[in-house]
Amino acid sequence: MTVRSHRADHVVEEVGVWLAGEFVGRLPAAEIDHVVKVTRLDLESSIAPEELGEMLHRLGRARLQRIVQLSPAARVRIPQTR
Repeated sequence: MTVRSHRADHVVEEVGVWLAGEFVGRLPAAEIDHVVKVTRLDLESSIAPEELGEMLHRLGRARLQRIVQLSPAARVRIPQTR
């Protein structure tokens, strides 16, 4: 494993945690993880390696927002107080 791929893996993990924190209530964690991984593959050969973190976050977030907008609204149950 090269230093570059190890750093890229760390960046992808960090972005995945960040986006999961934002979208976990609206999308399953597995779907968030899948979007982050696919987005990394799409970006890897198209951008400079040092830009991976920012671009992954921006494009991943945009894709997740689109999924949320297209999916039916999630039901949120709030327990009633006495």
